[in-house]
Amino acid sequence: MANVSKLLYSTVADVSFLLEIEPEDDAKAALLEAKGQIRERLREAFEEKSKEIFGRSIRPRFFTQGSHSYKTLNDPAWPPEQQMDLDDGCYLPMSFVKGTRPSQASALFFEFVDGVLEKLAEDQGWKFTKKDTCCRVVISSIAHIDIPLYAIPDDEFVLLEKSMSANASFAEDRRRPDTWDALPSDSVLLAHRKEDWKVSDPRKIKTWFLAAVGVYGEKLRRICRYLKAWRDHNKPHLNGVSSILLMVCAWKAFEEIRRPFVPDREDQALLAVLERLPGYLENAMPNPTDKDEDINRLSSEDRKTAARYARQFAASLRNTIDAVTDTSKAVIDTRLSLGPRVPDRQDLVSVVETAKITVLSQPRKEVAAPVVGRSQSG
Repeated sequence: MANVSKLLYSTVADVSFLLEIEPEDDAKAALLEAKGQIRERLREAFEEKSKEIFGRSIRPRFFTQGSHSYKTLNDPAWPPEQQMDLDDGCYLPMSFVKGTRPSQASALFFEFVDGVLEKLAEDQGWKFTKKDTCCRVVISSIAHIDIPLYAIPDDEFVLLEKSMSANASFAEDRRRPDTWDALPSDSVLLAHRKEDWKVSDPRKIKTWFLAAVGVYGEKLRRICRYLKAWRDHNKPHLNGVSSILLMVCAWKAFEEIRRPFVPDREDQALLAVLERLPGYLENAMPNPTDKDEDINRLSSEDRKTAARYARQFAASLRNTIDAVTDTSKAVIDTRLSLGPRVPDRQDLVSVVETAKITVLSQPRKEVAAPVVGRSQSG
């Protein structure tokens, strides 16, 4: 019966899975430096051209979101197909973009930012690509930065860090009127290349997750990173499983287990989540910040595939914890589930003999004290 917790995470060993999936300091520094360059170039461009093109001078605001801000960023398992990403939202006040129709405003916003970033990428030797919901700058074979574009209520623009609740829904019907009256005026809107604008406030998810870590501690964050690394290792079968879906699944499992009963052992805590994960992946998963939104966007077939892989991982880890008595097999099985970045170190696995486990697992019995007769000394 093996304990593989130290393979996953250790406060004393010089190697662990968590350390192996941690991005190198140079790579993280390169992301931050590129983010700074992108922000500065966009600020300069808006200062120089926004009045001419949009009819009003404006200085955009930025908000880092996604795995980098959640501190769940992993080194890619299969670069360059997989890459570290940093999401840095670019925000304009609602009154600024409302100078024209919604479709024209989103197109103009993208056109302007695309032009600025294409030139920056050319200057820096980077690669620029267009995504439906963002502008992407690929800075290396292992990393890229996504810049989603937002329109935000003016008072929120002034105090961007302030949380807000936006419960309005946004119809995706392409026949909707191309007027601002058709859009909620009190919500953060994400520019979309095909659908113009969608209600989306990434700040709410960040606030929720950081609060969840505040409740359950760093173990929740580590479990999220293990799940993301498991997904990445099993490409392309799990490519559609989003990071936010895995984060919500881990949190939901912790909620069901309840804080006092989350196992102390790292491997048992991961197993407790994995045993619930197939059911989560097969069904709808409400967004914890908007119960009307299902963040499980997998197709029916992909849900079955993801659930099958989760069951396999859970069964393997359960067998390791409950039955494996060979440290070599424990390492091999863990590496099969999570990939070669799991350390090939048998010394990090502890095995408790079955006989000892059996004795320790028996309920304690109270035995009556023997009757001792009174003695007399002579």
